[in-house]
Amino acid sequence: MKLILYSWNANNEQILSDSLTRLGFEVIRFCKECRHYTRDMELAMELMQQIHAKGAEAVVSFNYFPIISMVCHTCRIPYYAWVYDCPHFTLYAKQLHYGCNHVGVFDRDMVRQLEDYGVTTVSHVPLAADTTYFGSVIDSAPQREREEYRCDISFVGSLYTGEHDYYDMLFPEEAWDCPHRGLIEDTLGRQCFFYREDHIKQALAGGQIDLSVVQEAMERQGLMLGEDYFAKPEDILVAAVLEKKVTVEERRTLLAKMAEYVDGAMDIRENGTKRKHDFRLYTGSDTKDMPVLDRYNCGMVDYHRQMPLVFAGSRINLNITLRSIHSGIPLRVLDIMACGGFVLTNWQPEIAEHFRDGVEIALYSSLEECMDKVSYYLSHEEERRRIAHAGQRKVEETFSYRAGLLKLFG
Repeated sequence: MKLILYSWNANNEQILSDSLTRLGFEVIRFCKECRHYTRDMELAMELMQQIHAKGAEAVVSFNYFPIISMVCHTCRIPYYAWVYDCPHFTLYAKQLHYGCNHVGVFDRDMVRQLEDYGVTTVSHVPLAADTTYFGSVIDSAPQREREEYRCDISFVGSLYTGEHDYYDMLFPEEAWDCPHRGLIEDTLGRQCFFYREDHIKQALAGGQIDLSVVQEAMERQGLMLGEDYFAKPEDILVAAVLEKKVTVEERRTLLAKMAEYVDGAMDIRENGTKRKHDFRLYTGSDTKDMPVLDRYNCGMVDYHRQMPLVFAGSRINLNITLRSIHSGIPLRVLDIMACGGFVLTNWQPEIAEHFRDGVEIALYSSLEECMDKVSYYLSHEEERRRIAHAGQRKVEETFSYRAGLLKLFG
């Protein structure tokens, strides 16, 4: 089968291409920036020409592009999309109903939500990681470079400051006396570090949050999706605004606690030596207004060359899941394990289903439990290494690209 792989510089596109080739597909790369998800006619015409010129029988991409779906619908060929973002608002595009679509979504709860809308073109396809690729990156790095990334605790990810903090756009400080803000703040506070119940959706369903007032603010800020999409306003409010705000607070709070912990704790090694812990934050987010974190901010790392060295070199890799991921296993978790790293992550339904706490991964269900486990695993080196090794084996056996693609194309 001849496939066109739509390339938009997503991480792991080369791994995806190589994996498809190993499965027997002939892969043709098509590279062009998508300027509008539903109305980029220039992209549509060029892709259509490529399909006819190359005799392509299907198109595949990371994430879902409605404009590509329109092209495949017109050309009467399948479109396979493997989604690794959540929220991924193009999944609310009306074109998702086209029968040409075969969309794999890694978050099972998102699949259920779309099915409630009557969508029949999505399925649950967990994400994948390539242990061989990451292993080659780590092994080929000079020893000096590998040593540079060795530390006790690290976190790689965004703090969602600045332009991505939609909550503060809707509720600026001068609007603090908004009659509904207090109720919203209370709801978000109860949701922080609480994983087994959805207080936000309960508050919306129970009318504690007045959606009409918030919707007006969202429309003023241009946060509504428009006529090309079928999402309800509350879907956008919850994922883009409220759940992201919970993520912001959880990441800031936990990472600040981590910084305070390493400032005051000594690492007593098994051989009796002592030294201070080493904590590193790898983010492109601005931390100047958070002095406790700013001195630990090492900036962003390149996904393909530097990130594997961070994951392999950190004794504890933290995962603090974006709250709009309700059930799924974030790519960060699989990537850490594929690099042979030890993962300490918040409890998440699908993580707990696939990985055993204390065997292949370490899970926490509260801020206090997270801090306790940091202290425990820093002082139990052999156990930590055993868990990291078991996690790497599990990813290699269960979360390979081959397994994911067979499910997507099945």
